[in-house]
This record gives sequence, structure tokens and C-alpha cells, in this order.
Amino acid sequence: MLTDFKPVSDGLVVIQNGANSACGQNVIQICKAWGVKNINIVRNRPEINELKKYLECLGATYVLTEEELRSTNIFKDNIIEKPSLALNCVGGKSSLEMLRHLQHSGKMVTYGGMSREPVNIPTSAFIFKNLSFHGFWMTAWNEKADPTEKNNMMNDLISMMCEKKLKGPIHKLVKFENYEEALGNALTSQGYTGCKYILEFSC
Repeated sequence: MLTDFKPVSDGLVVIQNGANSACGQNVIQICKAWGVKNINIVRNRPEINELKKYLECLGATYVLTEEELRSTNIFKDNIIEKPSLALNCVGGKSSLEMLRHLQHSGKMVTYGGMSREPVNIPTSAFIFKNLSFHGFWMTAWNEKADPTEKNNMMNDLISMMCEKKLKGPIHKLVKFENYEEALGNALTSQGYTGCKYILEFSC
């Protein structure tokens, strides 16, 4: 998603929602490794300061809550350039707020819809800002991508991991017999689990 829609070059700025997701954390780390500025949007929560610090340690340029994005002056005051690429895994109002800040001829890539709300695009986004909107499905990409490109991508990721520039998200191993703990936390109404649960099967 970071290379297929916009070339990685000096000055590229990426904005993404769901930044604390596993994919979001990977995007932050890859952006840092490539020298790409990144603006990261998360839902507000009780431990928001801890989450912001964690994402900043991964390489986030800015971390904003959805409410902060609506009122931020970082673009108006030219503290950072407007992004040209938006990665959307939430939809609804969150995606609308992101596209408001995209620069002219920017692109939004949608790869998820965690809010279960549609991506609503105002007519002005097409006419006055010439924005373009794309969908990304990893399964389809994996089937159609050139084998050499896939190998190069995997080699890049493995190299980053070996150099400790890319690590997996926070996770917790849970024995299979205690699966109710993982399911109970993952299915909370707020969904603020703070980590991924991995079921451990005994031989």
C-alpha cells in the first residue's frame, strides 16, 4: 500500500487511521525506516497518552485522536505538509476527516471498514481537489502481483526485522484451555484490548 499508489520519495507524507492496529504499527515502522513522515489517527481512550508514546517510539511523526484531527492546526500553520496518501481501515467519519486534509491530487486507499460505516466522499473532493480513491485487498494483490515484486517486498521486510527496524505488535500468549480470556477481552464493547491474543496449543 505504501508503494503501489504513491512513489516513496522525499516529502511524502502519509496519514492513516487505526494506527494502533497491527497493520498501522507496521506502517509507522516502515515509514520511519524509509524516512516518510506519518500522521496517525487513533480513537480516544483512557490510556491515550501511553498509546501515543508507544506509537511515537515506533516512529510516528504525529499521533492524534479523531477529535484532535478535527481541530488541529499542524497543516494550517505549515508545521507539516498536507499528506498525499491516506490509508483507511475505519471508514465513516474517520475517513471523511482524513480526506479533508489530503493535498490536491492525493489518494485514499481503503483496506478495511472497522466502523461498519460507509466511506462517504463529498463531490468537492473530486472537483476541487482531484482526489482519487482506491481499494486494497491483500488476497487479490497476492494473486496478481509479480513474483519478483513479492520476493523483493518479503526480502525488504525480513531485512528490516533482522535490523530491528520492524517488530510485531504487542501480543499475549494464551493457552488454548484459557481461550475465554482472549475472546472476552477481544469482544469488549469498546475493543480497547491493547494487544493481540495468540492461542497456544499444547502438543
